[in-house]
Amino acid sequence: MKIDSKHAETVECQFDVYCKKIAHNVAKNIYEKEKKYNQYNVSLELNMEQVNKSCTWDCYKTETTHFQTHGYTVLIEDETIAKAIAKLPRKQRDVILLSFFTDLNNKKAATVIGISQSTLHHHKASALANLHKLIKTEELQWEYHTK
Repeated sequence: MKIDSKHAETVECQFDVYCKKIAHNVAKNIYEKEKKYNQYNVSLELNMEQVNKSCTWDCYKTETTHFQTHGYTVLIEDETIAKAIAKLPRKQRDVILLSFFTDLNNKKAATVIGISQSTLHHHKASALANLHKLIKTEELQWEYHTK
């Protein structure tokens, strides 16, 4: 049996329409499933502030460094900062710990240490400069060891 070109063209057009209907229905089904999925599911893309509001972080005393100064116990979690503070001279270490890690104001911190406020300010400025240098060198050493 010989198929004429007109009949072959008709069959081809019918097959083309059939394929397009299938593709359309598949796309429609996918769209409807996605719509239902999105209706019942919520994206959990959170920034760090939202994460901190929605959870708690465990902090164990073994993961912190303890410093004792003038009757206060100061806990520092960051290892790099703790190492740098430990390398400071005693007066500067006391000034940093009491000024930044306790709820003492400058006047009370100076009284506890037994120095004037101006001396406290001088020690604080020197200590911060030393800390900056120490932390920079710690970071450089850390980068060197990891490469």
